[in-house]
Order: sequence, then structure tokens, then C-alpha cells
Amino acid sequence: MIQRIQSIYLFFASVAMVIMLIFPIAIMVGTGEADYVYLFYGIVSAEGELLLSAVPLAVLLSAIPLISLVSIFLYRHRILQLRLCSFNILLMLGGIVLIWYYGYHAGNSLSADVLYSVPAIMPVLAAILSYLAFRGIRKDELLIQSVERIR
Repeated sequence: MIQRIQSIYLFFASVAMVIMLIFPIAIMVGTGEADYVYLFYGIVSAEGELLLSAVPLAVLLSAIPLISLVSIFLYRHRILQLRLCSFNILLMLGGIVLIWYYGYHAGNSLSADVLYSVPAIMPVLAAILSYLAFRGIRKDELLIQSVERIR
């Protein structure tokens, strides 16, 4: 059901990842007047030119909110919901690694300092919320199993 606490956790995890898709992840300040913006799909110059493409990161960060939203409506299939939550947490951890990798790589190749902004911590927040949802779903599943044993 949508009013369960784990559904609310999954919804807020999805919202956190959508925020990451909207706002820049980091600002890169280069030598002189060169400034770059680190968006979810790559590094963009101040003029709007795409300098470094990050397609794997874009696919990963786009799939995470979709999986969270789909798992909200799988409340009747708790085992599948548990698997999707754990898979989503792994994707978020992979997203954190890719965010760091592209930031580090672009900072070195452009000789710029990377200044991460608040949306850079959204995968960590979403992973925590997904873990809380995982615990709630697991608790529901254990409760259902214990009731079935009594019958």
C-alpha cells in the first residue's frame, strides 16, 4: 500500500535522485576565467558546450528513481520489493563511485578544482532511505510469515 512507511521512504529516495538530475553536481573552477559545470550527463563549459560525456552515469542516475517508484507499487510482492531495494542500493553506491570518478578525471584533465554541491550527497541520502525501506519491507515479510506459521 502507498501509505506504508517504506513506501514513503522509497518515494523520498526517488525525489532525492530526481533532484540530482535537475541541479548541478559540482562546479569546476579552472585557471583563469574557465568555469565548468558538472551535470549528471557530463561536464559542460560556461558557454554550454559538452566537454566530457558521462553516459554511464546518466543511465545509472536515471534508472535509480524509476526502480524506486516501481518498487513502491510492488507492495504485494514483498520478496521482489526487497530484491529491488537491495539492487537499488548497489546502484546508488555505484553512482557515488562514478560521480567521484568523473569529477576526479575531469578535474585532472581540465586542471580545475572540483567544488561539489549539495546534490552530490543525494545518492547517500537515497541509499539510507532505501535501506530504511528495506528494513520495513523485511519486517512486514517476517510478520506475514509468523502469522502463516500460526495457522
